[in-house]
Amino acid sequence: MKCPYCVSEISDEALACPHCTRDLYLFKPLLARIGALEATVGELEEKLKAADPPPAVEPVAVELEAEPSAAELRLQGLLFWLAPLLLLLLAHGLVTVIYDLNTLVLRIVSLLIPLPFGLLVMRNGPRRVGPWIFAAFAMAACGVLGMSALTAYIDHTAILPQDRREWREFVEYAASIGFSFVTGMVLGRMIWRRRQLERQALLASALALKLAKMLATGQQSAEKLTSTVKRINELRTTITLATTSATSIYMGLKGFIGGG
Repeated sequence: MKCPYCVSEISDEALACPHCTRDLYLFKPLLARIGALEATVGELEEKLKAADPPPAVEPVAVELEAEPSAAELRLQGLLFWLAPLLLLLLAHGLVTVIYDLNTLVLRIVSLLIPLPFGLLVMRNGPRRVGPWIFAAFAMAACGVLGMSALTAYIDHTAILPQDRREWREFVEYAASIGFSFVTGMVLGRMIWRRRQLERQALLASALALKLAKMLATGQQSAEKLTSTVKRINELRTTITLATTSATSIYMGLKGFIGGG
């Protein structure tokens, strides 16, 4: 069989891909169902080819969204790393320098800015979580250091913290920004997993529809055909909803913790 993530040839008994290290056991029932439908369709096609004349079967077209290339992912990643950093510095300048607002306003804004960028990082394609966690906290540290430098330039104070209390505040502030970005990453990864499951469900639906059309050309009654299609749709909807909800949450959090 082929891994649904990296399309590498792997053993049919494998529970995890040895190439991209992603778990497969939640996908195996769906892949087995697709394989069974393909086998059934193949048998029906052989029988229909022997018929005289062979009935025409309309092809089922399935349009899938193109995945971004590696170069596009790298460019997106760079933009999603720089954008929150620049926005944090801009927010600091507006809140503390221009409008002289309460520091609490800056803290709240600093928590809101990184989250959507972390989400966008993971929802546009598979990425390794470990390096991006490091990048998130590096961005947070650079942002807090830049804010301190701006304050030092205006107030003529030291850029780096001068005592233990200031260092603790520096680290806690940077950590809050970093964790906001990581939270967005978790949400984005869950969204990406959902999209992958929907792609698999769409392929299964296309095979089921093709099978239904073949059964129709084999002189199945209208009542039986309607009942068959209805049962397939009900089963597909139930499986898709349950699998999408459970797997999106489980795999999103597991991939985040395991750095898949």
